Amino acid sequence: MGGHSNNPPQQQACHVSGYIMRLFTTVILLLTSGYILGQKKQCYCGKDTLMNNATVSCETIKLKNNSKLYWQYNCDKIWLTLENKNGKKVVIDKVEVEFYGYAYRLGYHLIKEYKSNLLFRAGCPATGPCTYILVDKSDGKKIKEFDHLICIDTDSQLENAHPYEYNFIVYFTEKYDSLLVYFIDTKKRLKIPFDIEKNELTSAIPEHQFLKMSKEGNILTLTYENDKNKANELRINLALQKYSR
Repeated sequence: MGGHSNNPPQQQACHVSGYIMRLFTTVILLLTSGYILGQKKQCYCGKDTLMNNATVSCETIKLKNNSKLYWQYNCDKIWLTLENKNGKKVVIDKVEVEFYGYAYRLGYHLIKEYKSNLLFRAGCPATGPCTYILVDKSDGKKIKEFDHLICIDTDSQLENAHPYEYNFIVYFTEKYDSLLVYFIDTKKRLKIPFDIEKNELTSAIPEHQFLKMSKEGNILTLTYENDKNKANELRINLALQKYSR
């Protein structure tokens, strides 16, 4: 008849039961797939609960190219992941789990994001210079590694900590007879003669004798203190590639 089904009651019940089962299966698959695809971050250790409050932060840093940077850890390992906008992930740094309390000093710590690169600080001993690493932010590959840089005061534990604002970095040549100004995005490099012995910077870490770096227009000014505790300034014309004192 017009509004009634021609299917027997038992057949209708089978159809309903089958629909519910398919719906239930679909929901389970979606939930499972979402978990696998999402791969929720690991940030917990049950064996050593002290680790949960004494190691890396699992906060996600979103980069300008829509990539993501984040630490993860469990009871067996600590690792830093760079994830691009398409979801491809690459581990760019690891810290041995027994050193979890020193991960902030030993592992990669983001200093500044540039157009195509990321500048990290790592490998800092209790006292002494750190290492700085330049990484391609599209694929996580290491591009360059530098010894201690001059006037990188971004550590939150330092009294005058502040974000690094410049599009270049400054460091000594291997022989400590010149300073190099390296522009990250353009790969341009200026070499300025500066002998540490002649300028009386002979401490174990000469970089620490530089007190301040400032820039006004194209003039970069480096303030340093010599072995006699006398303050001096080195001025560098970044546009003309000349320097003066």
